[in-house]
Amino acid sequence: MQDGHGNEVWADGAKYDGNYKEGKKHGFGTYDWIDGSRYEGNWVENRIEGFGIYSWPDGRRYEGYW
Repeated sequence: MQDGHGNEVWADGAKYDGNYKEGKKHGFGTYDWIDGSRYEGNWVENRIEGFGIYSWPDGRRYEGYW
């Protein structure tokens, strides 16, 4: 089970670089989707939660709480 900092890359090219707790994304991390979207911020048990920045490929951006 992942615990602490690590990176994960999926076959479709999506990737996560950040913290894990008991095998789940937990704490600060960055997730890049294959469409070019990106989330940098807090995770709680594999869910985006707390403060973070979500960027879309077309330049839109949300910075705030989830």
